[in-house]
Amino acid sequence: MRDESQINLITWASLQNINVYINQNNILSDININLNYGENILILGPNGSGKSTFLKLLNRSIYPIKSDKSSLKLFNKENINIWDLRKKIGFLFKEMEQRVNNGVKLYDVISSGFSGTFNSRYTNILSEIQKNKIHNLINEWDLNDIVYKDFQSLSDGQKRRALLARALVYEPNILVLDEPFCNLDIKSNFILNQNLNKLINRSVNIIYVTHNLESILPKTNRVVLIKEGKILNDGSPCELINTKKLSDLFDISIKVIEHEGYWRMIPLNN
Repeated sequence: MRDESQINLITWASLQNINVYINQNNILSDININLNYGENILILGPNGSGKSTFLKLLNRSIYPIKSDKSSLKLFNKENINIWDLRKKIGFLFKEMEQRVNNGVKLYDVISSGFSGTFNSRYTNILSEIQKNKIHNLINEWDLNDIVYKDFQSLSDGQKRRALLARALVYEPNILVLDEPFCNLDIKSNFILNQNLNKLINRSVNIIYVTHNLESILPKTNRVVLIKEGKILNDGSPCELINTKKLSDLFDISIKVIEHEGYWRMIPLNN
């Protein structure tokens, strides 16, 4: 487990004795964790382990069971205005792509970062400052050629870049990403990995979920292993991304290989 007493950390999220039930099913149990500035955090675990639910606690779309012993604070506040939260944290969740109706342009998707609604009606009332921010994001994420195409006609990689641009309209210091590399081909995966590392170099902190070890960001400096709704382990990549820990986590015999900050796994015969 991590020894946080040895380093000077500033916490932006504190979760103490958190339990989450959905449809009477216990999804997360006894979650105790602090998330700190300066950390790029990988959440790793099997399907159904509660990873996405954990991230949704941070965007306040899911709430824990309230008790005298529980506490969930974001930026030292138990109650935070959702718009204030969006200015501090950019979010990307898998289901966002399905929420965009046919006919909505990529530009409208990015501009919805300011309004929260995928609708061109709000695009028409953007301020000049907001338009400039969108223009800069379009350039940065190489979206110029497709900016007025229907969002649902785009490739998975293009959609992902558009939604990440949307998450950055308020220039947040923190990004929360649920499986950002899901369904991407090799080239799109590589480009997204590079772009996220550029953001890290600009002091953006990233907390993300991925199932693909090859998609782990080289600048990841903290790993949280979740299994059956509980935090199984919490430490550095060198401590936790290894053959023993991940074989136990996924209940399968694998060999984990690291090369210059990049990872892969190979199945082993039982």
